[in-house]
Amino acid sequence: MKGKGLISTIIVGLVALVIVACGGPSRSGKLQDSADSLSYIIGMNIAYNIMEMDSTLKASQIMAGISDVMAGEPKISLEDGKFYLLSYMNYDVYDRVKKYENQYLEDLANSDKNIVRTRTGLTYRVNELGDMGNTASHPRDTVAIMYTAKTLAGAEVDALDNRPDTLRTTLTKLIDGLEEGVKLVGQGGKITLWMPSTLAYGAQGDEQKNIKPNEMLEYEVEIIEVKRRRR
Repeated sequence: MKGKGLISTIIVGLVALVIVACGGPSRSGKLQDSADSLSYIIGMNIAYNIMEMDSTLKASQIMAGISDVMAGEPKISLEDGKFYLLSYMNYDVYDRVKKYENQYLEDLANSDKNIVRTRTGLTYRVNELGDMGNTASHPRDTVAIMYTAKTLAGAEVDALDNRPDTLRTTLTKLIDGLEEGVKLVGQGGKITLWMPSTLAYGAQGDEQKNIKPNEMLEYEVEIIEVKRRRR
């Protein structure tokens, strides 16, 4: 049957995880036989994966979907299921991420009068203004900066502070949030930036820097030097 591809691949992958992780049916539970044990373990693994994907999904409907398919009476066709799943992955998740980020940054700005939120969603706190007579503004202005970046959970990613050199680059080569943020203080300035994922690494993330898709980041930035392009 055509259309099983995406959904079946997910289920097969979950079963494989059960076999690899558990090595067979559990003997510690009070289940009647190996079929019961294996079925229960598969259910557990499905649940853990579902909670990691989206903890707001409804267990009752998930169980109904499993029961209906195993009874040969699904209420939604495979093609429709594939469409809804792709829609969820490509659009609905983004909408939820955006709403969460907006609420988080709004609450953050309201919690401290020194924290400001810009039209783009970048949220910042100036720690030191630096030399406001020497700020970067043109896309081809060159800046030397030191920074550390971390996730909202506090995990450090993409750190420069342990390197022997600074990052020297033109504004236009920085990610959008950094490009906007370094313009707000002058040479010698320090600033904290909270970036929605659209101003950081977006839906792609950056595996090499341990940045997940749709991840909001917090940057501590120091402007070491500004070299302005000749006007």
